[in-house]
Amino acid sequence: MGEKMTIFAVNMKHTPESCPMFNEEVMKKLRGAISKREELAEKYGIKILSAYTSTIEHTIFYILEASSQQSVESYFVKIGMAFWNTVDISQVTPVEDVIKKIVE
Repeated sequence: MGEKMTIFAVNMKHTPESCPMFNEEVMKKLRGAISKREELAEKYGIKILSAYTSTIEHTIFYILEASSQQSVESYFVKIGMAFWNTVDISQVTPVEDVIKKIVE
């Protein structure tokens, strides 16, 4: 039986000046690291459930499963997202699970 997986919400934000769409240096660094994201997700036991961005707001949102917050932190550092974003990681619970507990 494998490790219990926890759901995490990862919210990242960067400035327009550090955006890889407009900053050549950030773009180059990101290209090298981001190409390894699937390999690193496997290494850290990360399962990406969804990932979205709001380009005009310079925000990125991930919902993922992992065994620990430390593995989530390590993953985002290794894929290069932490060097140009502020990264907030929160353990979350599906709303439906909370509703079930309330109505039981």
